[in-house]
Amino acid sequence: MTERGRKKRKNRLILRGILIAALTGVLVTLILLIVKLNGTSGRAESSASAESAASQPVSSGASESGTGDSSASGQSVSESSASRLSASGSSASAVSTASGTVTLSESQKVTGDLILVNYEHSYDFEANASLIDLVSIQEAQSFSYPVAKAEFQLSSHVMAPLDAMIKACNEAMGTEVTGIESAYRTKEYQQQVWDEAVQEYGESYAEKYVAVPGFSEHHTGLAVDLGIIEADGTEESFSESLNAVWMEENCSRFGFVRRYAEDKVSVTKVNNEAWHFRYVGIPHAVYMTQQNLCLEEYLEFLKNSTSAENPLTVSCDAGSFHIWYTAESTIEKPSGSYEVSGNNSDGWIITEKD
Repeated sequence: MTERGRKKRKNRLILRGILIAALTGVLVTLILLIVKLNGTSGRAESSASAESAASQPVSSGASESGTGDSSASGQSVSESSASRLSASGSSASAVSTASGTVTLSESQKVTGDLILVNYEHSYDFEANASLIDLVSIQEAQSFSYPVAKAEFQLSSHVMAPLDAMIKACNEAMGTEVTGIESAYRTKEYQQQVWDEAVQEYGESYAEKYVAVPGFSEHHTGLAVDLGIIEADGTEESFSESLNAVWMEENCSRFGFVRRYAEDKVSVTKVNNEAWHFRYVGIPHAVYMTQQNLCLEEYLEFLKNSTSAENPLTVSCDAGSFHIWYTAESTIEKPSGSYEVSGNNSDGWIITEKD
Protein backbone atom coordinates (compact mmCIF):
# COMPACT_ATOMS: atom_id res chain seq x y z
CA MET A 1 0.00 0.00 0.00
CA THR A 2 1.33 3.36 -0.94
CA GLU A 3 1.86 6.17 1.44
CA ARG A 4 -1.12 8.02 -0.02
CA GLY A 5 -3.37 4.94 0.49
CA ARG A 6 -2.31 4.60 4.12
CA LYS A 7 -3.20 8.27 4.78
CA LYS A 8 -6.66 7.91 3.18
CA ARG A 9 -7.38 4.82 5.25
CA LYS A 10 -6.25 6.57 8.41
CA ASN A 11 -8.46 9.54 7.65
CA ARG A 12 -11.49 7.29 7.09
CA LEU A 13 -10.91 5.59 10.45
CA ILE A 14 -10.67 8.94 12.23
CA LEU A 15 -13.86 10.16 10.54
CA ARG A 16 -15.68 6.94 11.45
CA GLY A 17 -14.58 7.35 15.09
CA ILE A 18 -15.84 10.89 15.16
CA LEU A 19 -19.19 9.85 13.71
CA ILE A 20 -19.55 6.99 16.19
CA ALA A 21 -18.68 9.28 19.10
CA ALA A 22 -21.15 11.88 17.88
CA LEU A 23 -23.95 9.33 17.46
CA THR A 24 -23.21 7.86 20.87
CA GLY A 25 -23.45 11.35 22.47
CA VAL A 26 -26.76 12.04 20.77
CA LEU A 27 -28.11 8.69 21.86
CA VAL A 28 -27.06 9.26 25.47
CA THR A 29 -28.62 12.72 25.40
CA LEU A 30 -31.87 11.32 24.05
CA ILE A 31 -31.96 8.62 26.73
CA LEU A 32 -31.37 11.19 29.49
CA LEU A 33 -34.04 13.43 28.03
CA ILE A 34 -36.56 10.59 27.94
CA VAL A 35 -35.79 9.68 31.57
CA LYS A 36 -36.18 13.31 32.62
CA LEU A 37 -39.48 13.67 30.80
CA ASN A 38 -40.84 10.51 32.42
CA GLY A 39 -39.87 11.77 35.89
CA THR A 40 -41.52 15.16 35.33
CA SER A 41 -44.71 13.48 34.13
CA GLY A 42 -44.82 11.33 37.25
CA ARG A 43 -44.42 14.30 39.53
CA ALA A 44 -47.12 16.19 37.64
CA GLU A 45 -49.54 13.30 38.07
CA SER A 46 -48.74 13.08 41.77
CA SER A 47 -49.24 16.81 42.18
CA ALA A 48 -52.54 16.69 40.30
CA SER A 49 -53.75 13.86 42.52
CA ALA A 50 -52.80 15.74 45.68
CA GLU A 51 -54.50 18.91 44.44
CA SER A 52 -57.63 16.96 43.55
CA ALA A 53 -57.74 15.38 47.00
CA ALA A 54 -57.22 18.72 48.69
CA SER A 55 -60.10 20.25 46.73
CA GLN A 56 -62.62 17.63 47.82
CA PRO A 57 -65.19 18.89 50.40
CA VAL A 58 -64.55 17.44 53.84
CA SER A 59 -66.66 19.41 56.27
CA SER A 60 -68.83 22.50 56.20
CA GLY A 61 -67.05 23.76 59.31
CA ALA A 62 -67.85 24.17 62.98
CA SER A 63 -71.46 24.57 64.04
CA GLU A 64 -72.84 26.85 66.70
CA SER A 65 -70.75 25.61 69.60
CA GLY A 66 -67.63 24.59 67.78
CA THR A 67 -69.01 21.11 67.06
CA GLY A 68 -68.54 20.23 63.42
CA ASP A 69 -71.35 19.65 60.95
CA SER A 70 -70.33 18.02 57.69
CA SER A 71 -73.35 19.15 55.70
CA ALA A 72 -76.77 20.68 55.97
CA SER A 73 -78.25 17.21 56.23
CA GLY A 74 -76.07 16.37 59.21
CA GLN A 75 -74.18 13.54 57.48
CA SER A 76 -70.85 12.63 59.04
CA VAL A 77 -67.43 12.87 57.40
CA SER A 78 -66.47 9.69 55.48
CA GLU A 79 -63.62 7.45 56.69
CA SER A 80 -61.53 8.23 53.60
CA SER A 81 -61.84 11.95 54.26
CA ALA A 82 -60.96 11.37 57.89
CA SER A 83 -57.86 9.43 56.82
CA ARG A 84 -56.73 12.27 54.57
CA LEU A 85 -57.19 14.77 57.37
CA SER A 86 -55.27 12.61 59.80
CA ALA A 87 -52.47 12.04 57.30
CA SER A 88 -52.13 15.74 56.59
CA GLY A 89 -51.84 16.56 60.28
CA SER A 90 -55.22 18.34 60.62
CA SER A 91 -56.94 18.46 63.99
CA ALA A 92 -58.82 15.28 64.77
CA SER A 93 -61.56 17.30 66.49
CA ALA A 94 -62.57 18.79 63.14
CA VAL A 95 -63.68 15.30 62.16
CA SER A 96 -64.84 13.66 65.34
CA THR A 97 -67.19 16.50 66.28
CA ALA A 98 -69.15 16.43 63.01
CA SER A 99 -72.01 14.64 64.73
CA GLY A 100 -74.96 17.04 64.25
CA THR A 101 -74.94 18.23 67.85
CA VAL A 102 -75.09 21.67 69.44
CA THR A 103 -73.34 22.63 72.64
CA LEU A 104 -75.19 25.14 74.81
CA SER A 105 -73.09 27.54 76.86
CA GLU A 106 -73.57 28.68 80.43
CA SER A 107 -73.92 32.26 79.20
CA GLN A 108 -76.90 31.19 77.06
CA LYS A 109 -78.58 30.00 80.24
CA VAL A 110 -78.91 33.60 81.46
CA THR A 111 -79.61 35.33 78.13
CA GLY A 112 -82.45 35.35 75.60
CA ASP A 113 -86.06 36.44 75.23
CA LEU A 114 -87.38 34.01 77.86
CA ILE A 115 -85.09 34.72 80.80
CA LEU A 116 -86.98 35.08 84.06
CA VAL A 117 -86.05 38.21 85.99
CA ASN A 118 -88.06 38.55 89.18
CA TYR A 119 -87.75 38.78 92.96
CA GLU A 120 -85.81 35.50 93.02
CA HIS A 121 -83.73 35.77 89.84
CA SER A 122 -81.47 38.74 89.21
CA TYR A 123 -80.41 39.97 85.80
CA ASP A 124 -76.89 38.97 84.77
CA PHE A 125 -75.45 42.25 83.51
CA GLU A 126 -72.03 40.78 82.78
CA ALA A 127 -73.26 37.90 80.62
CA ASN A 128 -75.59 40.17 78.66
CA ALA A 129 -73.24 43.11 78.26
CA SER A 130 -71.88 42.03 74.88
CA LEU A 131 -75.23 40.71 73.61
CA ILE A 132 -77.78 43.38 74.38
CA ASP A 133 -78.16 45.77 71.45
CA LEU A 134 -79.94 48.86 72.70
CA VAL A 135 -81.34 51.53 70.41
CA SER A 136 -83.06 54.84 71.04
CA ILE A 137 -86.80 54.34 70.72
CA GLN A 138 -87.30 57.82 69.28
CA GLU A 139 -84.60 57.32 66.66
CA ALA A 140 -85.51 53.74 65.75
CA GLN A 141 -89.33 53.96 65.68
CA SER A 142 -90.78 53.43 62.21
CA PHE A 143 -93.44 56.10 62.74
CA SER A 144 -93.92 58.84 65.30
CA TYR A 145 -95.55 57.94 68.62
CA PRO A 146 -95.07 59.53 72.04
CA VAL A 147 -92.01 58.66 74.13
CA ALA A 148 -91.96 60.25 77.59
CA LYS A 149 -88.16 60.69 77.67
CA ALA A 150 -85.82 61.03 74.71
CA GLU A 151 -83.21 58.78 76.35
CA PHE A 152 -85.50 55.72 76.53
CA GLN A 153 -83.95 52.65 74.89
CA LEU A 154 -85.04 49.15 73.96
CA SER A 155 -83.41 46.02 72.55
CA SER A 156 -83.18 46.51 68.79
CA HIS A 157 -85.00 43.31 67.79
CA VAL A 158 -88.04 44.33 69.85
CA MET A 159 -88.56 47.61 68.01
CA ALA A 160 -90.35 46.19 64.94
CA PRO A 161 -92.97 44.21 66.93
CA LEU A 162 -93.43 47.14 69.33
CA ASP A 163 -94.03 49.56 66.45
CA ALA A 164 -96.48 47.16 64.82
CA MET A 165 -98.38 46.67 68.10
CA ILE A 166 -98.71 50.39 68.85
CA LYS A 167 -99.74 51.14 65.27
CA ALA A 168 -102.43 48.45 65.34
CA CYS A 169 -103.71 49.73 68.68
CA ASN A 170 -103.90 53.32 67.43
CA GLU A 171 -105.78 52.23 64.33
CA ALA A 172 -108.23 50.18 66.37
CA MET A 173 -108.80 53.01 68.86
CA GLY A 174 -108.78 55.81 66.30
CA THR A 175 -106.20 57.71 68.37
CA GLU A 176 -102.45 58.41 68.33
CA VAL A 177 -101.84 58.66 72.05
CA THR A 178 -100.39 55.23 72.91
CA GLY A 179 -96.83 55.87 73.99
CA ILE A 180 -93.87 54.74 76.07
CA GLU A 181 -93.67 55.67 79.74
CA SER A 182 -90.61 53.56 80.55
CA ALA A 183 -88.27 51.08 78.87
CA TYR A 184 -84.70 49.90 79.48
CA ARG A 185 -83.22 50.80 82.86
CA THR A 186 -79.71 50.52 84.19
CA LYS A 187 -79.22 49.26 87.72
CA GLU A 188 -78.41 52.81 88.81
CA TYR A 189 -81.60 54.18 87.24
CA GLN A 190 -83.65 51.45 88.90
CA GLN A 191 -82.11 52.46 92.22
CA GLN A 192 -83.37 56.00 91.65
CA VAL A 193 -86.86 54.71 90.84
CA TRP A 194 -86.81 52.57 93.99
CA ASP A 195 -85.59 55.40 96.22
CA GLU A 196 -88.17 57.83 94.84
CA ALA A 197 -91.00 55.32 95.36
CA VAL A 198 -89.90 54.65 98.94
CA GLN A 199 -89.58 58.36 99.67
CA GLU A 200 -92.93 59.30 98.15
CA TYR A 201 -95.12 56.29 98.98
CA GLY A 202 -93.25 54.20 101.51
CA GLU A 203 -91.32 50.96 101.33
CA SER A 204 -94.46 48.79 101.46
CA TYR A 205 -95.70 50.39 98.25
CA ALA A 206 -92.30 50.10 96.59
CA GLU A 207 -92.13 46.37 97.35
CA LYS A 208 -95.46 45.85 95.57
CA TYR A 209 -94.87 47.97 92.48
CA VAL A 210 -91.13 48.55 92.06
CA ALA A 211 -88.50 45.87 91.54
CA VAL A 212 -85.36 45.88 93.64
CA PRO A 213 -82.38 47.15 91.61
CA GLY A 214 -80.81 44.21 89.76
CA PHE A 215 -84.11 42.28 89.76
CA SER A 216 -86.12 44.38 87.30
CA GLU A 217 -87.36 43.22 83.90
CA HIS A 218 -86.53 46.67 82.62
CA HIS A 219 -82.84 45.68 82.77
CA THR A 220 -83.41 43.20 79.93
CA GLY A 221 -84.38 45.75 77.28
CA LEU A 222 -87.40 43.52 76.56
CA ALA A 223 -90.00 45.33 78.70
CA VAL A 224 -91.94 48.56 78.27
CA ASP A 225 -94.44 50.51 80.32
CA LEU A 226 -97.14 51.90 78.06
CA GLY A 227 -99.05 55.10 78.67
CA ILE A 228 -101.57 57.53 77.25
CA ILE A 229 -99.61 60.62 76.27
CA GLU A 230 -101.45 63.52 74.66
CA ALA A 231 -99.94 65.78 72.00
CA ASP A 232 -99.29 68.50 74.58
CA GLY A 233 -97.41 66.04 76.80
CA THR A 234 -100.10 65.50 79.40
CA GLU A 235 -100.51 61.92 80.56
CA GLU A 236 -103.72 60.01 81.22
CA SER A 237 -104.28 56.71 83.04
CA PHE A 238 -103.42 53.81 80.79
CA SER A 239 -105.04 51.27 83.14
CA GLU A 240 -108.46 52.87 82.69
CA SER A 241 -108.21 53.30 78.92
CA LEU A 242 -109.66 51.20 76.13
CA ASN A 243 -106.11 51.00 74.82
CA ALA A 244 -105.20 48.85 77.83
CA VAL A 245 -108.07 46.48 77.05
CA TRP A 246 -107.03 46.20 73.41
CA MET A 247 -103.40 45.60 74.36
CA GLU A 248 -104.25 42.79 76.76
CA GLU A 249 -106.39 41.08 74.14
CA ASN A 250 -104.02 41.52 71.18
CA CYS A 251 -100.43 41.90 72.42
CA SER A 252 -99.64 38.19 72.00
CA ARG A 253 -99.98 38.53 68.20
CA PHE A 254 -96.87 40.70 68.34
CA GLY A 255 -94.90 38.57 70.81
CA PHE A 256 -95.74 40.49 73.99
CA VAL A 257 -97.50 39.47 77.20
CA ARG A 258 -99.04 41.54 79.93
CA ARG A 259 -96.51 40.58 82.55
CA TYR A 260 -98.22 41.38 85.87
CA ALA A 261 -101.88 40.43 86.00
CA GLU A 262 -104.12 40.76 89.02
CA ASP A 263 -104.76 37.01 89.29
CA LYS A 264 -101.01 36.23 89.25
CA VAL A 265 -99.85 38.41 92.12
CA SER A 266 -99.28 35.37 94.35
CA VAL A 267 -96.84 34.02 91.75
CA THR A 268 -95.10 37.15 90.45
CA LYS A 269 -95.11 39.02 93.79
CA VAL A 270 -95.87 42.18 91.81
CA ASN A 271 -99.24 43.92 91.99
CA ASN A 272 -101.51 44.35 89.00
CA GLU A 273 -99.83 46.46 86.30
CA ALA A 274 -101.96 46.93 83.20
CA TRP A 275 -99.20 49.01 81.61
CA HIS A 276 -96.21 46.65 81.81
CA PHE A 277 -95.60 44.48 78.73
CA ARG A 278 -92.76 42.02 78.16
CA TYR A 279 -91.53 40.66 74.85
CA VAL A 280 -91.12 36.85 74.82
CA GLY A 281 -91.68 35.98 71.14
CA ILE A 282 -94.89 35.15 69.29
CA PRO A 283 -95.33 31.38 69.88
CA HIS A 284 -94.63 31.75 73.61
CA ALA A 285 -96.89 34.79 73.98
CA VAL A 286 -99.71 33.04 72.11
CA TYR A 287 -99.56 29.92 74.30
CA MET A 288 -99.17 31.86 77.55
CA THR A 289 -102.19 33.99 76.71
CA GLN A 290 -104.32 31.03 75.62
CA GLN A 291 -103.51 29.11 78.82
CA ASN A 292 -103.50 32.15 81.12
CA LEU A 293 -99.93 31.54 82.27
CA CYS A 294 -97.52 34.11 83.59
CA LEU A 295 -93.85 33.72 82.69
CA GLU A 296 -93.02 31.89 85.93
CA GLU A 297 -95.77 29.34 85.29
CA TYR A 298 -94.89 28.94 81.63
CA LEU A 299 -91.23 28.21 82.27
CA GLU A 300 -92.15 25.76 85.02
CA PHE A 301 -94.53 24.00 82.64
CA LEU A 302 -91.85 23.71 79.95
CA LYS A 303 -89.37 22.33 82.47
CA ASN A 304 -91.70 19.70 83.88
CA SER A 305 -93.70 18.70 80.82
CA THR A 306 -91.56 18.99 77.69
CA SER A 307 -88.46 17.47 76.13
CA ALA A 308 -86.92 17.04 72.69
CA GLU A 309 -88.94 13.83 72.33
CA ASN A 310 -92.11 15.44 73.68
CA PRO A 311 -92.12 19.14 72.74
CA LEU A 312 -94.90 21.66 73.09
CA THR A 313 -96.33 22.39 69.64
CA VAL A 314 -97.80 25.83 69.02
CA SER A 315 -99.49 26.78 65.76
CA CYS A 316 -100.26 30.43 65.11
CA ASP A 317 -100.25 32.98 62.30
CA ALA A 318 -96.44 33.10 62.47
CA GLY A 319 -96.16 29.35 61.77
CA SER A 320 -95.83 26.06 63.62
CA PHE A 321 -93.30 25.77 66.46
CA HIS A 322 -91.91 23.01 68.65
CA ILE A 323 -90.75 24.17 72.07
CA TRP A 324 -88.96 22.25 74.80
CA TYR A 325 -86.76 22.58 77.87
CA THR A 326 -83.40 20.91 78.33
CA ALA A 327 -80.91 20.77 81.17
CA GLU A 328 -78.37 18.98 78.95
CA SER A 329 -75.63 21.21 77.53
CA THR A 330 -75.22 19.05 74.41
CA ILE A 331 -78.29 18.38 72.28
CA GLU A 332 -79.08 17.00 68.86
CA LYS A 333 -79.17 19.83 66.36
CA PRO A 334 -82.81 20.63 65.47
CA SER A 335 -83.69 19.92 61.87
CA GLY A 336 -85.41 23.27 61.33
CA SER A 337 -84.49 26.86 62.14
CA TYR A 338 -84.34 27.37 65.87
CA GLU A 339 -83.59 29.78 68.71
CA VAL A 340 -82.11 29.20 72.15
CA SER A 341 -82.98 31.11 75.30
CA GLY A 342 -82.02 30.44 78.85
CA ASN A 343 -84.53 30.49 81.68
CA ASN A 344 -82.04 32.41 83.88
CA SER A 345 -81.90 29.48 86.26
CA ASP A 346 -81.10 25.89 85.39
CA GLY A 347 -81.62 25.22 81.70
CA TRP A 348 -82.38 26.27 78.15
CA ILE A 349 -85.53 26.62 76.05
CA ILE A 350 -85.30 25.48 72.42
CA THR A 351 -87.81 26.96 69.97
CA GLU A 352 -87.81 25.23 66.58
CA LYS A 353 -89.87 26.42 63.63
CA ASP A 354 -91.17 23.94 61.06
